[in-house]
Amino acid sequence: MEITNMSNFLLISLLKQYGIKRLVLSSGARNIPFVTAVETDDYFECFSVIDERNAAFFGLGMCQQLQEPIAIACTSGTAASNYLTGVTEAYYSHAPLVIITCDRSPYTLNQLETQKIDQPAIFTSVVKKSVSLPVIKDADDIWYCQRLLNEAFISLKQHQPGPVHINIPLVGDTNALWNESLKKLKNAQVRKIDYVAIDDTEMWQQMVKTLSNRKRVIVVMGQDCSDDENLHQALRQYCSYTQVPILLDNLSNFRCSQMVWAEPIIKALNAESIEGLLPEVVITLGNNFQERIKDLLKAHQGKFEHWSIDQEGVIRDVFKSQTALFECKPAYFFSYFTKNVIPTDGTYCHRWQELAEAIKLPEMPFTNFYVIKEFTRVIPKDSILHLSILNATRLTQFFDIDPSIKVYSNVNSFGIDGCLPTFIGQSVATDTMSFLVIGDLSFFYGMNALAIKHKKSNIRILLINNGGGAEFHIVPSSNAIPTIDKHIGAAHNHKAQGWAESMEYKYLKADDKESFSVALNEFIRTDHDSPVLLEVFTNMKTDGEFCLSVYREAEKCINPLL
Repeated sequence: MEITNMSNFLLISLLKQYGIKRLVLSSGARNIPFVTAVETDDYFECFSVIDERNAAFFGLGMCQQLQEPIAIACTSGTAASNYLTGVTEAYYSHAPLVIITCDRSPYTLNQLETQKIDQPAIFTSVVKKSVSLPVIKDADDIWYCQRLLNEAFISLKQHQPGPVHINIPLVGDTNALWNESLKKLKNAQVRKIDYVAIDDTEMWQQMVKTLSNRKRVIVVMGQDCSDDENLHQALRQYCSYTQVPILLDNLSNFRCSQMVWAEPIIKALNAESIEGLLPEVVITLGNNFQERIKDLLKAHQGKFEHWSIDQEGVIRDVFKSQTALFECKPAYFFSYFTKNVIPTDGTYCHRWQELAEAIKLPEMPFTNFYVIKEFTRVIPKDSILHLSILNATRLTQFFDIDPSIKVYSNVNSFGIDGCLPTFIGQSVATDTMSFLVIGDLSFFYGMNALAIKHKKSNIRILLINNGGGAEFHIVPSSNAIPTIDKHIGAAHNHKAQGWAESMEYKYLKADDKESFSVALNEFIRTDHDSPVLLEVFTNMKTDGEFCLSVYREAEKCINPLL
């Protein structure tokens, strides 16, 4: 059931928080809930212009004269269409006009519903941002609605000013007046995301004051393949000076004294046990990072501040808790705060590192975990390493690879289809030793990439073939499905030898610890005159079960310290 008028409440609250006081209102029925709310609220100054074409130009004139955002609001149908000429002029005049169009249910488009047209598409080419709010039914819809509204309001003046469009679908009786219970809610319950531009000195100083009063601050660093030494230096200096811990993994391609190896500890924690470790501020940079970090923090959304550093100025509300967006290079961010912020006492960093150091891995049988452990010990320095997604990436994160090795993975779109050809492309573009760790489903999906004629002798492919998707034997709920291996896990008996040899790859294989040790020594040699593929056969069910046992053992290691 729709939460009546909630989208209106969120919009009105954020209009106030973004300082938009003046509204130009046109007559109509769909906008009754919005109009009755703002015209009885002393915060707003309302102007009545009956026809929408004049209302848009009237609002534009106020924008230009006052040099501030002005909102215009109307009912549904052609009323919204009549805004178009004024909005077009606003767009090319770079005027921060907020266009609010009330709408009928999105489910009734093209269903002979009276006064229902495709409103979200009307202004597409003449606004900086166009959002259509969801029909709010639950907490996720509320979060999504707030995010869309913040995106729209930030776009108003981001880079160069211009108009934005907010479309509000309403389901039910629009004659219902503003819900009094919603009016009693405070603005603090609606989350504004502060936009911090690089040239906004006042805002930067305000954020320094905020961070200086926070003792539990953590940095989460996602994938970074940039080789940006300025960033690495600035980040090391910041963490060293402030004693702030940084959660990272091999894909971050970064090391410092305050680092906390993410994968083991986040697998040992759960939504309850992390509560005592919750930060006051989480600072994120880089591309995607492990899903488990997101899950743990989303379980406590709203209990901490999330500051995202994004050079494109795009909201990345990955924990559903974002409070600030810094549009700048990460190196600038960390240099600025190192120079200006008051450091923590290091207690919080020590706590994270103490827990991470307590985790010990058990003795390993011959599994995919064992294969990756042994392999990561012997990768030649200055190599490149590409990790296929899921287990290849996840298990490798338990081991600290030599920092001279550059690590890649297609974790941003997270598909199994392109790991092999992406790696082949990387290996062709360098003369250094190039290694790929890949599972069988991913390999056989993209196996035609072995036929790429530009392949070089620096290629080393470690194919872990456990006969299907071991991923689905790690998730306990999937294990309860009797037919899990039939279609979901896609069990098979395929082998790579024939295809690899026909493509002129040197083929090696192993199926136990002894044969793997011999094959691994041959595999890492640098003097082969052809690419090499090592296929290691393990058992899908055993791999999944042992992986789960590692996670449980990690929990046991840290539980006494929590």
